[in-house]
Amino acid sequence: MGWDDPTGLVADINLRIELRRLADRALEMDNGPLMAILEVAISSLDERISDPSSYVKREHPPQRRSGALICRNVRIDGRRTSVKLEAEFWRVLETLSSELGCSIDELCQTARLRHPDGGLTSAIRVFVLASRDGGARAVKPRTRRQTESYES
Repeated sequence: MGWDDPTGLVADINLRIELRRLADRALEMDNGPLMAILEVAISSLDERISDPSSYVKREHPPQRRSGALICRNVRIDGRRTSVKLEAEFWRVLETLSSELGCSIDELCQTARLRHPDGGLTSAIRVFVLASRDGGARAVKPRTRRQTESYES
């Protein structure tokens, strides 16, 4: 049942009726474990049905948590990988990308090169924080070749 489903109570009552029928069949078949599972499900529904406030229609859908992770695919060393970051980090990466005229993939690649120890997600978070402290020039993306020549 969705947050805006006005028939939630009716659906729960119908579900309870069907579960009771299944429980009766399980009893006829002498299937104790199935009977126990069905009884637990029926009692859970009974509790929910007995509380009318759980079916009150809300004006607005539930809000998404602000710290929820968003999963996106990026290419690192030519390989696609998934990265889960908070929306705020993705926004900063998009801003940096447009400021520097490069792709988010290139920024993630630079983060990986600058912070090779640890996970990619942590490297990106540290990279984004450093970019906010040092400005856009501090995070100019480098290719692997540029990094190798810089280190030698």
